[in-house]
Amino acid sequence: MDIAIIWDPVALRGDWSIVNGDLALGDALEAAVLISLFSDGLLPQQPTPSDVTVGITEPSGAPGTADADRGGWWGDAFSDVPIGSRLRQLKRAIKSGTAAIPLEVQAIVAEALQWMIDDGVAASVNVAARWAASSATTVEFTVTITEPGATTPRTFTYSWAWKELT
Repeated sequence: MDIAIIWDPVALRGDWSIVNGDLALGDALEAAVLISLFSDGLLPQQPTPSDVTVGITEPSGAPGTADADRGGWWGDAFSDVPIGSRLRQLKRAIKSGTAAIPLEVQAIVAEALQWMIDDGVAASVNVAARWAASSATTVEFTVTITEPGATTPRTFTYSWAWKELT
């Protein structure tokens, strides 16, 4: 058990669940997935070749400005393995065609969850992403995790939408 995190897909944020004035307990695997995906991971100095394919450019702007912010969590300064993902990097993406951004989402999500395999929390992690049928600016993605010794995988579905994507 872990502290329950409730995901708000409209606001694109998670929050702890409070029941009768106390923190509610929830599923540890689901909490780990939410924290891994939706915490602000440190963005690289230079975009990868697949980032460039979807139009992601290096951070611009004067040092100390929001446009130059690479993000990240302060606690990572004390950790060998940082937490979080680069999903927010997609705010700098340019939608061209139908496949590039969902493929980049798959790569970013798989990268953020790789620690689960490395640490033995998961035997396998599979990610599938697609454009949402209901919105041209929303990618839906499914994470399927098989825990060690389990015969039935667990599936989590999320969406990521961003403004000004056409």
